[in-house]
Amino acid sequence: MIDLRQFRYFVAVAEELHFTRAAERLNIGQPPLSLQIQAIERELGVTLLKRSRRNVELTPAGRLFLQEARLALLQADRAVQTATRAAKGEMGVLRVDFVTSVPLVEVFTAAVRSFRSNYPDVHLELRGRPSSTIVEDLLLGTMDIGFTRPSISSALPAALRAIPVYEDNLMVVFPADHPLAHSNSPVPIGDLKDYKFVLRPRGSGLGFYEQVFDMCGDAGFSPYIVQEAVEATTTIGLVAAGVGITIAPQALRRINVHDVVWREISQANTKSRIYLVYNPSNSNPICQLFIDSLSSIAID
Repeated sequence: MIDLRQFRYFVAVAEELHFTRAAERLNIGQPPLSLQIQAIERELGVTLLKRSRRNVELTPAGRLFLQEARLALLQADRAVQTATRAAKGEMGVLRVDFVTSVPLVEVFTAAVRSFRSNYPDVHLELRGRPSSTIVEDLLLGTMDIGFTRPSISSALPAALRAIPVYEDNLMVVFPADHPLAHSNSPVPIGDLKDYKFVLRPRGSGLGFYEQVFDMCGDAGFSPYIVQEAVEATTTIGLVAAGVGITIAPQALRRINVHDVVWREISQANTKSRIYLVYNPSNSNPICQLFIDSLSSIAID
């Protein structure tokens, strides 16, 4: 069976059409090179080179064999490079999950855009998921990196690590005709106790919704939920329809929904952070490359 070394020997002779120059190019002696070419021809049972004292010529079979030998060497080199680059994290797949508000935050879009530019051979598998699902998937190893917005009072599992990457505020969203919609001052959280809410139910998992319930609870009331919604965009749409009010991250304000008014909230801790969350036991080398690329824009 012909090996890659013999392919290289034949290509050198075929390109130089001179055994001495080919031997010098390969940094081997001429007699061993001649023996290797003869061994190839014996293995194939085909004459690849016409030899005379003055020149060396390729036979028709030799010309075709040269084409295939070059392809074989290129493929072998590609296989080596692929394995090496994959080990360095420069090729492969990175699975990234995120909550609804994350794609509206510039730090995320800038990080994804920069990473795709610097590592074009890495496929980013991007999926929107609930916070609780992201945490579960990280623990199970079915995804690599998550962007989540946990409640201030929530604690991530000890097996995971979190890096803060963005901070904004939770704001109250009113229908345009709501009596509190036209106040230019922040709305005290306690002033919302008598109004109907569009929210996810409490206990739906980690995320800013848990913080909303904590804020209301600290103000002495539980939000009166008249409509539950899973997607934040649906929630804001229902607010526009007059179904109720809601509290949502400021980042969602970039969704242009008519007939709603966003107002700041006072007398409550409205700070909300987005975290990059990962599992240190994850063996995908691309994870660390992505984390490193994000570190220059992460907040303390």
